[in-house]
Amino acid sequence: MGGNQRDANRLLGALAFGVLPVIVLTVILAAGCGVNIGPTQAVTIDEPLTGAGVTDITLSMGAGKLSVSAGAAGSVAGSIRYNVEPWKPVITRSDNSVTIKQGSQRGPSGLGTGVINDWTIRLGKSPINLKVTAGAYEGTYDLTGLTLQGLTIKDGAAKTQVIFNSPNLGQISDFAYSTGASEVSMTGLANANFKSMEFSGGAGSFSLEFSGQLRTDATVRVKAAVGTVKLTVPQAIAAVVTVEGSLNKVSEQGSWVTNGKTYSTPASAGGSGKTLTIKVDMNVGSLKLITE
Repeated sequence: MGGNQRDANRLLGALAFGVLPVIVLTVILAAGCGVNIGPTQAVTIDEPLTGAGVTDITLSMGAGKLSVSAGAAGSVAGSIRYNVEPWKPVITRSDNSVTIKQGSQRGPSGLGTGVINDWTIRLGKSPINLKVTAGAYEGTYDLTGLTLQGLTIKDGAAKTQVIFNSPNLGQISDFAYSTGASEVSMTGLANANFKSMEFSGGAGSFSLEFSGQLRTDATVRVKAAVGTVKLTVPQAIAAVVTVEGSLNKVSEQGSWVTNGKTYSTPASAGGSGKTLTIKVDMNVGSLKLITE
């Protein structure tokens, strides 16, 4: 960025004498950091159902805003608004998959002033495996009403919500969420109907709430480097939480039966019904366990 930075400095000097309007300076400075802001454009998405029993849907974006919910008549619908021309999304389809990928992910690690990259995605009710990769972004995943067979989310510095307000119409064999220094809130996780789930986070604040209908035995592994992890389980669910690693800052709220580093809900004492088994791997940070 050496030459570009010198050009930017010259432009700053020109601006001080009223030579250039602010809007031009914004464009040039953005270009100096690898992006060139242009007019806002929109891509409309309306993908029909594939011929497969289960469709693989992949979303890949950099910095921006992402909203995923139900409501498509086919496999995928929605719109993407952007004002950095190289970021124009590319849609690739086959007999059993749909991929929507940001054309180029070069640019700043977060959205600067004036940069637009807004994805509004709706998914259909047919069985799907959903995979999302993203950078520094804000994401809302309202997965209520979908038929999910697999779910993978991998992002960078993010602020996200994952919501299951009613039972998943399918069963997720593997549910994986990997994130960096982020703020993540997940609610209604028992409704996700998963067999196994793995959540991995860097520094940040992570809240996993397991309300809903637990229809099968389920295992969860939570790994966090540094940060705050909050696990909330309804009293009616039989849950066993085991803390691994050297973490010693664990707080409890509600009814828990403690045995060393193992914490169980009273509902787990009967030994009948479905069981939620959670293993937490942490060395630094804090863990809060809540029953309600």
